Amino acid sequence: MTETEMATAETLRLSVGELVAFACRTGDLLADAPAGPTAQEGIRAHQKLQKRRPPGSEAEYRLQVEFLFAGQPVQLCGRVDILHQPAMLEEIKTTYCPPQKLPEAVRKLHWAQLKIYGFCYLLEQQAHGDTGDTGPLTLQMLWYNLKDKKSYPEQQNFQRAELEAFAHAALHTYLQWHQAWQQHRTRMHTTAQALTFPFPDYRPGQRQLAVAAYRSLRDGNELLAEAPTGIGKTISTLFPAIKAMGEQHVDQLVYLTAKNSGRQMVRDTATRLHHRGLTLSLLEIQARDKTCACRTGRCSLDADGICPRTQGFFDRLPEARHKLLGEPLLTPDVVAGVADALQLCPFELSLQMLPWADLVVCDFNYVFDPLVRMQSLCDDSRRRALLVDEAHNLADRARDMHSAVLTRSESRRAAAACKGYPSLKRSIQSLVRALDRWVSERPDRERFAVSFAGQNGDVWVTPITRHGAPAIHGEDSAKDSVEFEQYAEYRPDAITQAAHKVMAVVSQLSEQSLSPPEEIREWLNGLYRYLTIESLLGDQHRCLTRRAHPDTPWQEQQLKLLCLSAADYLQACYRQFHGVILFSATLRPPGYLYQQLGLQPLTPYLSLPSPFDPAQMGVYLCPYVDTRYRARERATAALVDMIARVYHSRPGNYLVFFPSYRFLQQVLDHFAREFPEIPVLQQTAGASDGERAAFLEAFSENRQTLGFAIMGGVFGEGIDYVGEQLIGTIVVGVGLPQVNEEQELLRLAGDVACATGGGGNGFDIAYRYPGLTRVLQTAGRVIRSESDRGVVVLADARFADPFYRPLYPAHWSLQTCTSGTALSQALNQFWRDVQPG
Repeated sequence: MTETEMATAETLRLSVGELVAFACRTGDLLADAPAGPTAQEGIRAHQKLQKRRPPGSEAEYRLQVEFLFAGQPVQLCGRVDILHQPAMLEEIKTTYCPPQKLPEAVRKLHWAQLKIYGFCYLLEQQAHGDTGDTGPLTLQMLWYNLKDKKSYPEQQNFQRAELEAFAHAALHTYLQWHQAWQQHRTRMHTTAQALTFPFPDYRPGQRQLAVAAYRSLRDGNELLAEAPTGIGKTISTLFPAIKAMGEQHVDQLVYLTAKNSGRQMVRDTATRLHHRGLTLSLLEIQARDKTCACRTGRCSLDADGICPRTQGFFDRLPEARHKLLGEPLLTPDVVAGVADALQLCPFELSLQMLPWADLVVCDFNYVFDPLVRMQSLCDDSRRRALLVDEAHNLADRARDMHSAVLTRSESRRAAAACKGYPSLKRSIQSLVRALDRWVSERPDRERFAVSFAGQNGDVWVTPITRHGAPAIHGEDSAKDSVEFEQYAEYRPDAITQAAHKVMAVVSQLSEQSLSPPEEIREWLNGLYRYLTIESLLGDQHRCLTRRAHPDTPWQEQQLKLLCLSAADYLQACYRQFHGVILFSATLRPPGYLYQQLGLQPLTPYLSLPSPFDPAQMGVYLCPYVDTRYRARERATAALVDMIARVYHSRPGNYLVFFPSYRFLQQVLDHFAREFPEIPVLQQTAGASDGERAAFLEAFSENRQTLGFAIMGGVFGEGIDYVGEQLIGTIVVGVGLPQVNEEQELLRLAGDVACATGGGGNGFDIAYRYPGLTRVLQTAGRVIRSESDRGVVVLADARFADPFYRPLYPAHWSLQTCTSGTALSQALNQFWRDVQPG
């Protein structure tokens, strides 16, 4: 390749793995159950076999070649497992079964990788001036069966022309796609550079947020931004991110949301930008259960339990990719339409399009959850920008993602469902016995001394390191003293070993194209999560063991690997992105958020003022109501009176938010007896999507709906009640999470951090700050636009505590009402002022 030729086009840099995965994969999509050796098992086997290599050979031999193909400069690179002398390339693949039982598509894919390595090796030798031996090149695939600890070598000799033809065919396939992709990217860059802000003016604070977001993405930094309701967080972050992508500071945008309503807002914003000339492809990833054709009734498994849409999946995939490339909105419906036409799995098709979308919109778990994280969204091969909406939810969600649970009853049911799978059944039964032994061996020093309401059994807390487990004493668990006992590390190793054996059996079945019973799919996913989290255990985890109803035949046992802080995991994920922006209407105080979200100490914190006139919202603190647990019987009558007063001050759509379903029901029953003429809607636990939609439908213009809902639930966050859809909320209590073992362990961890100079207060971290976030999110539902008017009533004496007052939004004009009469007078005055005449 001449220097002139090299200068005419940008070099296409590809790893051998990328080329093979895109252009050489054919045949069936394998079962989606966790299968095959783990990465750790594969690494250990590779290292073991590489150490046995003969003298003169070289392990992890790096190949990198540059050449001109069809006028396109190409750089191919990779590492072959072993280079022998005389020349022979060897690739190692680990399995749980003899290689002859592997699916043919898997064997072909492995050989394709080795043949591309062979092509690269011959090009390298040619570049080094080696034109001597023109004979065949020996390639060896070494299959290593982890079950029987045996190696199965398979050799083939290839002439240069054969390897060259194979590699050229793969490159031709990839290059055709690459050229179409580059044409789309050129249009995207051009239109993004020309894009203007899609509104006549910026709202107050909106331009400030957009500028800060752009600079963070341009410079590759982190940003934490609290942007109150009404600023327009979606357009204020997405617009500058698209501008940064148009100027090629970043290559792809990943926008994370915690709720479906957030994804709808991104789609609407992208559509608005499309109408202004932007060429941008948005891909929305929806949960597998809502996307998979078999789970939504558009397909069904065959007699062998195999989805027909997975058969020949990779043979039909290229046509689907070309149909979807550059589509402006790759929503689940659009992807499903192409998938149905070509009989492909729609969920897997959406995942195949991940690298080829400019903007990917999905849930938090696709980036942060170690079980379902999409590597194509997290690798550093491209400069990606991460935008995290509703970031106040991230700390709790991340802790859940890095926790795992095993229960005795579910494991026994899984074993019972495996009647036709004797080896799988035996392995699950062994796991149950290991769990029984773990529970029976728990020492008294690990016992959690405090009992909670409704608890019938025992609880033990086992530390992962020598930091010790807390022994808590006393009755008031929120303010108990803490004692720490020092003793040696103790992990549930026997349970982990038994779980690995279960997954080994599952992998053996999968490699033989067999699937375990469909009934245990979810249980297997939970077991895989347990093994994934167990491999990550550290100081931030505790083993929480529960035994319920110990003296009965229905005794239940549970082991939970509980994550108390996911900050380190989050920071590791951030580092894989070029720039990170976390934003929400409720992110306070910053010191607490930095600690919980794993942000760097120098990360900028942007707190913006509300764009609305403070007079649009009346905020009333009612300290005459005591909603603490022990006072709730007495508080019920006062709350019923308060709700009626608020409603009668100006009939319309109101929501009353409670800390629990039990308290909600208690007040609702009393209210229905006192005011039967006022119809009430009630949020119910476990409501379906249809029931939730019906609840929201009742809050439309020109209605007078009184709804009872749960604070922090689906109706208290992420929903825009515009105009008359909601004119007031009553917030019952300060939103403290329920006191239980897990919250108490969070509190203790916060106390330890404070004692060791890490800052923070355990009770605030575990209870008061999360409660305040719920309250502020709930209050933020009322004013959503310039024309909205409404009231927020804070029903609890604790709202007047000096702890809370500095944390309220600056635009709140808080008015204290010491009685029901005072509240009625204040409400009547507010409605007269905002609606004269």
